[in-house]
Amino acid sequence: MRKDVSIILISICFGLTFLIADTYIAHLLFSVNILPFSIEEKETFYDFYVRSFVFLGFLLFGMTVSKMAQKCHFAENELLSQLRFENLVAEISSNFIGKKSEDIDNAIKQSLKKMADFADADRSYLILLSLEPDSNDTVYQWHTNNDDNRKIYNYPGRDFPWWMEKMASPEIVHIPDTSKLPPSASKEKTVLQEECIESVLSIPLQSDGKMIGFLGFDTIGRKKQWPQNYIKLMRVVGDIFIDSIERKKAEESILMHRERLSRAQEISHVGSWEVDMRTKKHFWSDEMYHLMGYSPDEINIGREHYYERMHPEDREAFTSCVELALSIPGYKFDIKTRFIKKNGSICILHSLGEVTWDSEGRQMLFQGTTQDITEISLAQEDLQRKNRNLVILQSTAMIAASSMEMEDFLRDILKEINSYVGCSAGSVYLFNSTEHSFNLCSSTGFRDKIVERLDCLKEDDPLFKLIPDAKKTWITGKVDEIEGCLKWIINSECIGKLVYIPIMARENLVGVILLLPDQDTVISKSDLNILGNVGRQIGITVENIRLLNETRNAYEELKSLDRMKDEFVANITHELKTPLISIKGYSEVIYEGLLGELEDKQKQCMKIIVSNSERLERLIESLLNMNSLYFEKYHVLSPIYLKDVMENAITSLSMKTEEKEISIIKDCPADMHLVYGNCEFLKYLFVYILDNAVKFSSKGSKVIIKITESEADAHIAVTDHGIGIPGSCMDRIFDRFYQVDGSATRIYGGNGLGLYLSKNIVELHSGAIEIESEEGVGTTVHITIPLFNPDIHDSE
Repeated sequence: MRKDVSIILISICFGLTFLIADTYIAHLLFSVNILPFSIEEKETFYDFYVRSFVFLGFLLFGMTVSKMAQKCHFAENELLSQLRFENLVAEISSNFIGKKSEDIDNAIKQSLKKMADFADADRSYLILLSLEPDSNDTVYQWHTNNDDNRKIYNYPGRDFPWWMEKMASPEIVHIPDTSKLPPSASKEKTVLQEECIESVLSIPLQSDGKMIGFLGFDTIGRKKQWPQNYIKLMRVVGDIFIDSIERKKAEESILMHRERLSRAQEISHVGSWEVDMRTKKHFWSDEMYHLMGYSPDEINIGREHYYERMHPEDREAFTSCVELALSIPGYKFDIKTRFIKKNGSICILHSLGEVTWDSEGRQMLFQGTTQDITEISLAQEDLQRKNRNLVILQSTAMIAASSMEMEDFLRDILKEINSYVGCSAGSVYLFNSTEHSFNLCSSTGFRDKIVERLDCLKEDDPLFKLIPDAKKTWITGKVDEIEGCLKWIINSECIGKLVYIPIMARENLVGVILLLPDQDTVISKSDLNILGNVGRQIGITVENIRLLNETRNAYEELKSLDRMKDEFVANITHELKTPLISIKGYSEVIYEGLLGELEDKQKQCMKIIVSNSERLERLIESLLNMNSLYFEKYHVLSPIYLKDVMENAITSLSMKTEEKEISIIKDCPADMHLVYGNCEFLKYLFVYILDNAVKFSSKGSKVIIKITESEADAHIAVTDHGIGIPGSCMDRIFDRFYQVDGSATRIYGGNGLGLYLSKNIVELHSGAIEIESEEGVGTTVHITIPLFNPDIHDSE
């Protein structure tokens, strides 16, 4: 209003000036004859020209003054707005300056209220988008109704594509009237109108080129258009928010990592330290104090204080290592020292560090870590001890596994025990139950004269009376109390200790080991326990070697008997076969009527003689084939015609098949290839298989022989429809002398060698044999024999 009044007053002054000027100009024009015109012409000139000119001049001057007044008013408004803007930025900035990270949230809320007041908005909010899709966004908001518990659940967030696409551009979303939103923003329009929001201003916030959220303002129930300078203000404040939030995140991250580091140091018993070489100022982490059993206020940190609490024997090595680190660039400080804690206990600390040097070769920082490795060191010592114990047990087991002779085993095991204990003299005795004494079996570290004195320990030797328990390990340093044969040896050799190790087998004392270590040799209780276990292992091995020797002797005796049996079987079968050939031959001649016609009864009797001769011949052949010597002698293989061998076997069983009226049906390829085998053995193979098929088939049934060939093998399947084999007996049908039913021998005859010999003959030919059978239905025997291949087999 002040500027308008000033303009009116100035206009009045100009009007008065014009009146005065007009009177003066008229006086000059009419009283002074300046212009040679008449009075009428002068009046006309004055009324039209002079007054028009003066009016136009006044009008232009007034417009100029008005324009200048408007510019001054606008500039003043801009200046005031800028001043308010700067004051607001200063106030908002002051909310964040010097604030801790936990106070940032309150500062944001206060700033949102000030910004809403400045922008004349009903609601202001800051949305920080979550990096995780399943996590909630962070929302800060201020609302005119002061309802702090109200949540912004309908703000245009990541579920509003049109809105997010614009802000991701990035583009400010300024909507003075939400009813005029385009059709592509129908979802946003619906949500905003449901909340009665008629004007919206959303400013995207970015960090490192990525949108992290947005700052928003809206009005409820009224339309509003925000000026451009207001939008600029919001952008600046948004940047303040981003900087403050990122500072908060950085501080929280540093605090979190510091807590994690402290926790990690506490868990791992690792402390960190640092020495500024320029100021000589020391820094210790909390765990450094804890490692030494002190609190930070109980001890002054520094090299001298650390040095004073170090074990005296480790100080020299520590000082030397520190001097090397301070004199050699790049030297890795690495030292293990014992430290005396506040409570007087000793811990082992392992320190690692390095000195940092500047470009001019000056020391800058000496920093590193210290770890309590007491438990680790004790565990390592225990592990070394266990490894040492494991080595002796493993060595004992290996020696026992590789030793077949008693003397070698005891000699090697005594050396191993002496090495474990650390002594050079010892002896091993085994108990002789016949003589009731312990006889020397091995010794080491003694002179020959002493060994002669050690050759035997009687069962009633004074040593066993001195030992508390003869079945447990024992050590004594009071060797002067020992009597008997050992006394002279102990005195002559200046023995300081005696270690007694029982050799146990199944809780029985089968021997003893005596070790004679030096006086300064340390043998712990754990060592004695291990030696006791070694004694038990030795006892088991001693028993095993004894049993092995007994078994070996028994095996040799059985082998000799088996050889005698084989020779007897070979001789007796040959002796039986010689007269049988004559019996069988003459019987066949008589049966066939070559020596004259026979009556029916005579022919029937001769048929029985011939049949049983053939049966006896097969039995003798089975015994010959069972004889390993016979097998080894006649296993020459060559290419043969399998069909001829099959026909020969069928012919040899012709009398038996005719008697039971069994039909043998053959299904063989016309152009069969040669197989690689032994003609005689393959004949026996088919005789055994066909004999079983005929034997267990009913009278008048059929036996089918089917032969097929593959690229490398010939497959023979012999099928009968006899009594079959029970499933429970299938696992043992190839065993020697095995019969499915003992009564079958009486009903069908046989000796249980057929399938056993068949399997051996097939394996001799590198083939395979399998049997399929169902009780009461029949049996099929599958045999595979390799075909002759001149590239593989020797045709000779």
